[in-house]
Amino acid sequence: MKKLFLAVTVMAAITAWGAIVNAGPGNIRWTVHNLSSDAPLAGRHWESSDTDQICIFCHTPHHAQPANPLWNKVNPTQAFQMYTSSATLSSVAKGVTQPGPESLLCLSCHDGRTAINVLHNGDIGIDAQPADGGRRVVQFFGRGDDGYYDSANPNNQALAMDINVFGEPYRANLGAKSWTGDDRYAGTNLMNDHPISFSYAAAQSEKGAAALHPIENARSAGLRFFGGGRDRIECSTCHDPHVDFGTTWGGQPSGSGGNTALRPFLVRDNVGSAMCLACHNK
Repeated sequence: MKKLFLAVTVMAAITAWGAIVNAGPGNIRWTVHNLSSDAPLAGRHWESSDTDQICIFCHTPHHAQPANPLWNKVNPTQAFQMYTSSATLSSVAKGVTQPGPESLLCLSCHDGRTAINVLHNGDIGIDAQPADGGRRVVQFFGRGDDGYYDSANPNNQALAMDINVFGEPYRANLGAKSWTGDDRYAGTNLMNDHPISFSYAAAQSEKGAAALHPIENARSAGLRFFGGGRDRIECSTCHDPHVDFGTTWGGQPSGSGGNTALRPFLVRDNVGSAMCLACHNK
């Protein structure tokens, strides 16, 4: 009886521990990345009138491209201009000519040019099939009904990325050259964004501890790295699209109890520049 009680107690403790370590801030249903028709938030940039599925806008269990992470979006194919302007930037960072594969996943929506409603698979309404075999979600509404045709875009139909339902500029358009005219759709300019797609370990070795902390310091602070050596900086080093940070872009409380210190989709808080200082020795 004592053994049974001990076993039950141990299993309960393990279950409780698992619940704690897996709790985290992740709850995509309460974020603006929930593009479904059944989202609990008001004031999102985009929403569908056609499907209540949440994950489908990024992931698919079958015929994913790329297979990891079961991706359902069509990635951008245009050449990007990368950040190279700082005199203190390491040579490995300056040598990057294009985003890495992990960052291209983010840019499949956030380049401001590739239509966010282009999917590979889905049981949702579709219109004319794109040349790349993707499928387009139809009946998006809210900001962006004024889609425009971009002959330079391999996906053919891009959607306007300038105005949301609050009449504000779409700040998540990372690739825009400006917020006015045709440049708001350019989708190639990453020169004003933090450098990505380079080996942090190589940069730290080159710049030294006086400039950058060892990578173990950044990892222990919660930052994530990619590539075969698990040392490459990408968008997801600092951002996680599943994070519930408690408010919508319109500023209304989500009611989910999310952590507001994690806005915008941070993997850890940046209070006192803690995220920045996990890498930079300043």
